[in-house]
Amino acid sequence: MHTHLNVREEALDLYGFLTQEELKFFELLLTISGVGPKVALGVLSIASVKTLVSAIAKGEVEFLTKVSGIGTKIAQKIILELKDKIVKLGFEAGEAATLEDYEVIDALIGLGYTPNQARRAVRDLPKDVKGVEKRIKEALKTLGK
Repeated sequence: MHTHLNVREEALDLYGFLTQEELKFFELLLTISGVGPKVALGVLSIASVKTLVSAIAKGEVEFLTKVSGIGTKIAQKIILELKDKIVKLGFEAGEAATLEDYEVIDALIGLGYTPNQARRAVRDLPKDVKGVEKRIKEALKTLGK
């Protein structure tokens, strides 16, 4: 378990992470003006660090705006400020997710699955399944097992 202590005037907030990589990325997000701990946690909740690094490297603003509290302006700021830093700090990009993947994940979350369950189901989909509707059906079959 890796932790980050956030000290404020009226509170001490402790945040825990399973990996050192998540902690480093969380702390990196906190260096951006306008991004606090809640928003940083929101960013980490939508995807793995590798997927986030990939989205930032590609400049995918719409991916980051899925997080509550992040509008287009903050998303652009995150991308602008982190694009070079993520490479320098040794973060590796993961397999690129498509916009279709994000739509399937959103649909599964809307159906009550957790973000982790939804991401895992999309990751496990066969590559030959195309189209959002077909991918959702296949993911539901996987989740139903």
